[in-house]
Amino acid sequence: MKIAVFGTVGAGKTKVSEALCQQLNFNLFKEPLEENPYFNDFYQDMKGFAFKMQIYMLITRIEQFFKIDNLENTIFDRTILEDPVFVRVSHLLEIMNDVDFNVYNRFFQNVITPILKQKLGFDVIIYLKVSTTKAVERIKHRGRISELETPHHYWEKLNEQYEVLYEELKDHYHFIVVDADNDNFIEKITFIMQKLLMLNNEVRSLI
Repeated sequence: MKIAVFGTVGAGKTKVSEALCQQLNFNLFKEPLEENPYFNDFYQDMKGFAFKMQIYMLITRIEQFFKIDNLENTIFDRTILEDPVFVRVSHLLEIMNDVDFNVYNRFFQNVITPILKQKLGFDVIIYLKVSTTKAVERIKHRGRISELETPHHYWEKLNEQYEVLYEELKDHYHFIVVDADNDNFIEKITFIMQKLLMLNNEVRSLI
C-alpha cells in the first residue's frame, strides 16, 4: 500500500507521515529538502533560483524512485505530484518567466508523467487541508530563517493553488481530506487511521 501525504508548507506533513509510519510499520519516503543546494538561495532570490530549485527537486525525486525497488508499504512525505504547484505559484507571482514555466511543464508532461505511470500509483492521498493563517503560524514556530522572510502573499497563493490541484486530482486518486487546522494531533491521526481502516482491510492486519 502506497500512501501520500499532501498539503501546503506548514500543513504538518512530516509529523503526520512519521506518525503513520510508526502506526503501520511502513517505510518513510522523505522530501529531499536538507540536501537541496538551492533551498536557501531560492527564498533569498526567488526570481534567480525558482527554475533551478524546481528542476533539482524533480531530478532528486526521480533518483529516489529508481533507488528503491519496492515502493509498497511506504508513506510519502509530499509527492512529486505537488511539484508543479510551486511552479504555478512562481509563474503567477511573476517569479518565474514564461519561458522557464513552459519548459518545466513540457518536461514534466513528457518525461515525468510517463515515469509516474510506470513506477507509481498511490492507493490513498491524505490531504492536510489547512488555512493559510494556521500554516504561517506553524512556519513561524519552526523558525527556518529563509521561510520567515517569505512574504505572506506567497503562502496565500501557494495554499490557493493546492486547492486547485486537489480539484484537478480528486477524480483520479482516492483522497482522505483532513482538517489540518486542528492542533489536536492524536485526534488527527485517529481520524486518518479510521479512514484507512474503512478503505483497506490490509491496514487492519497491520495494527
